[in-house]
Amino acid sequence: MNRHEKTITGRVAIALLALSACGPKLEDARLAWQSDHPDSYVFEYQRNCVCPGSGDWWRVTVQHDSVVAAQPLDSSAIVSDPASLRLHPTISQMFDGIALFAQRPHTWTRVHYDKRWHYPTDARGDMTDRTAGGFHLYVRNFHPTP
Repeated sequence: MNRHEKTITGRVAIALLALSACGPKLEDARLAWQSDHPDSYVFEYQRNCVCPGSGDWWRVTVQHDSVVAAQPLDSSAIVSDPASLRLHPTISQMFDGIALFAQRPHTWTRVHYDKRWHYPTDARGDMTDRTAGGFHLYVRNFHPTP
């Protein structure tokens, strides 16, 4: 993993806090996603946590497994600055964040996955080693792009 990927994974992990799978196992969902996902897609997501941008909905455009644009849904501005794009994860990076923090102490976590594409649609949990360590992550309106 190069430095850029580690930075992205770390930021995604902070945004997601601590997750472990409820329902399908994390690795089963990740393998299903990896075997069948398109490399270019659009999705919307919101994260609620003690983190920058909490509560904002974003539309993220991914091409060839890299974020190429992010747009806040309450604004017409499109973010395409490479430094700013690092704040927004791809679906694969969400899985990386889940895997990293599934190993940290947590009191409870729940993750629900899309039945067709197997990405996390609704993830929530609480950390035992942090005050105000709860989070909630939503993903919606996922669709492949040409």
